[in-house]
Amino acid sequence: MAHRSRSNGRPGLDFWSIGMEPLTRRKFISIAAVSGAGLTSLNVHDQLARSEGGPGAIGQANDGLASVDGDHMTEEINKEKIRRAMLAGPSSVTAEATVAEIDHQGNLTVIRQGTNEWVCIPGDQNVVGRPDMALDPMGMIWFKDVLARKPKPTNTSPGLIYMLNGATQRSFTDPFDTTSPPIPIGPHWMVLWPFDAKAAGLSTVMRDAGTMVMFAGTPYAHLHICGSPWEGNEYHRSDRGVWTMRYERR
Repeated sequence: MAHRSRSNGRPGLDFWSIGMEPLTRRKFISIAAVSGAGLTSLNVHDQLARSEGGPGAIGQANDGLASVDGDHMTEEINKEKIRRAMLAGPSSVTAEATVAEIDHQGNLTVIRQGTNEWVCIPGDQNVVGRPDMALDPMGMIWFKDVLARKPKPTNTSPGLIYMLNGATQRSFTDPFDTTSPPIPIGPHWMVLWPFDAKAAGLSTVMRDAGTMVMFAGTPYAHLHICGSPWEGNEYHRSDRGVWTMRYERR
């Protein structure tokens, strides 16, 4: 259960600029120093010098401006995380979902508070097993149980997890495998309930399409469904069925 991000993993950051040239931190400090000299001629520097630290107050002011710059960058990074996390599931559930990061102990750090029961998690394409996800409450219980390496999941009804940005993971048979070579997986979603693959007549082998049972034979067995639940053409009364049983417009 891991992740491939559509965003190429690197958040795009906006930079302040002068004209058409980006304003880097070094250039910003240089300009601030020139501004400091100008302040001296206006006698404003004398007022700053009276504060604790004397003439170093200009440096303290620059530190404050650097803090503002850092806050701006953090805001832009969080915007990118929210954007990516919301693409992990259908917009009907992600639009009002809480967006949060999760650590290895299952602790959540909320980036944006939502109004429904879903949680969207931005992943990291550079880390195997860190997918973008959209989880309902039972799905979150199931996922936290995996993180805690519990003998079996404790969700009391089927949970749902969407990974519509795709994923990478270590194993299709062992939920706790952390050493095998990574397996790339396309967009998919999961119904988290202990399905019996043999009784249901489903595959236990990783495929790039269709429905199969992941972690078959373990308490963490569940339905793994490739693609999006919204794929295909919507039916209209005037449509005719073709041999592929896809709906085609007339």
